[in-house]
Formats: sequence, C-alpha cells, structure tokens
Amino acid sequence: MEKKLLSDFCELYLYDTYSILRVFENQHIDIEKNDWIRANYKAHFGKRPFVVIADRRYPHTLDLDIYKNGKMRNKKGMAIVSTREAEKERALVEQKLFPHSFAFFEHLENARAWAQSFSFK
Repeated sequence: MEKKLLSDFCELYLYDTYSILRVFENQHIDIEKNDWIRANYKAHFGKRPFVVIADRRYPHTLDLDIYKNGKMRNKKGMAIVSTREAEKERALVEQKLFPHSFAFFEHLENARAWAQSFSFK
C-alpha cells in the first residue's frame, strides 16, 4: 500500500517497510524541513523499522546536521539514488554519518529491491 504526501519542498511516498523521498529542484533541506519528514515517518511507521530511499534526481542541498539531530532508531537503512557524480561524492560523506546500512544506486528500481530485501523481525 502506497501513501503519497506532498509538501512545498518534496514528495514523500510511504510503503509498508520503506519510503521514497524526492526533494524538488534547488531546495535546501534543513532541520525544520527534516522535522516535517520525520513527523510523517513517525506517523506512518511508528516504532516499526524502515528504510529510506532518497531519490535525488533533482539537484538540491542538504544540511548535514540532520544526521546528528534527526536520528530515528528505527531507520535501519538509507539508499541514495542518482546518476550525478556530485551526488555520489556527497553520499560518501553522508555514509560516514549514518550508523546503519547505506547504499548508492543509479536506478530507483534497484534501490527498491534493496529496501524490500530487509527482513525486519
């Protein structure tokens, strides 16, 4: 079952065990915007474990402090999806800040398959 949420800065798709976050072009994700995303994760997943897929088809910026201030214990995996070299470089920095499974993909379907492979018990 898919649930789609729309804000002025992103689209958020929520599934049973994962989400897809697509930030709009030229947006900046700061703590406040991340709080909106986290609130929706909490409302949808509760305490159940889940994986986030960041579909980065559009260029945008990100406050890396969200990794320090936005920790959710039940967020067990993070996938970055992009074909842009700059995103690959940024993902290497982000990977060091995220304590769980982290992967980079060039295609959304591969990231979805990875997210669906998690077995949460």
